Amino acid sequence: MRLVYYELNSRIPDELEPLVAAIGFFDGLHKGHQKLVDETVNQAHKQGLKPALITFSPSPGAVLTGEDEKLLTTVSERAKKAKEFGVEVMIVLRFSKELSQLDPNVFYNQIIKKLNIKYIVCGEDFRYGYRGSGNVDTLKKIEDLGLSVVEDYNYNNERVSSTRIKNELAQGRVDTVKDLLGYSYELNGYVMHGRKKGRTIGFPTLNVSVEKSKILPIDGVYIGVSVIQEKNYVSTINIGHNPTINTVTQKSIESFVHNYDQDTYGQKVTLKLLKRIRDEEKFNSVDELITQMNKDIIATETYFDEKQRRLFNIETI
Repeated sequence: MRLVYYELNSRIPDELEPLVAAIGFFDGLHKGHQKLVDETVNQAHKQGLKPALITFSPSPGAVLTGEDEKLLTTVSERAKKAKEFGVEVMIVLRFSKELSQLDPNVFYNQIIKKLNIKYIVCGEDFRYGYRGSGNVDTLKKIEDLGLSVVEDYNYNNERVSSTRIKNELAQGRVDTVKDLLGYSYELNGYVMHGRKKGRTIGFPTLNVSVEKSKILPIDGVYIGVSVIQEKNYVSTINIGHNPTINTVTQKSIESFVHNYDQDTYGQKVTLKLLKRIRDEEKFNSVDELITQMNKDIIATETYFDEKQRRLFNIETI
């Protein structure tokens, strides 16, 4: 997949082929977004054009409010998922206050037309230009621009949205998040050196550092999968501050990979969160902590019956 970064008034690096493009922020690339991507790929095949996705970075919300980004998916994660869903070109527009204040006609000429987009796919509530003055109706009026407007996707009679998914993560309901995303929530990062306290009690863990903008679910212990060098391993994952033996101010992400003892420092890994077991707790003694961790590991092993192991293609030890 081709990845193109574009900033207002800048030059496009190379000529772009005519595109059918879904446009939006697409944080999470959840099931609602996937409907737009499916329509984009279908229209592209019908018309003999390239299927593309237009996203923004930094996030419009962060730019307009001045707050830090809080993302379900980083740009690289969005690109990975978009490729899996059949997108061949992903355009990352640099979002700025100047971009947000463009007249809709200028937005069309400076962005859509300049990027050689012949057909747009968007959601019912898509807005662009100054104070959202551009919408589906203004797009319909543009000559020589095809348009598909895709209806919202509902799950349990409620619209699927990035905000809804963030609320579920705040409650630790990663199993529900999977239903809304269509895939397990992922934390991608690099294995860093920690304090190695886990080794002293028989539970060595991978200490994973993720991008600061990535949204973490509520603290607790999770059943998960660690993807290491493209192989999947059963894992018990702790997110929090390790209050019993290794208290840290900054939140840590640690994965105990079952039956695994390889050196992974510096490697990129993916943690898939499947189900929350419990809150993070401060125990009265190390022995109490060890007893509970053994219970957590049993809970994880029980979850991964033969069917789940096949589903996640778990590496055989």
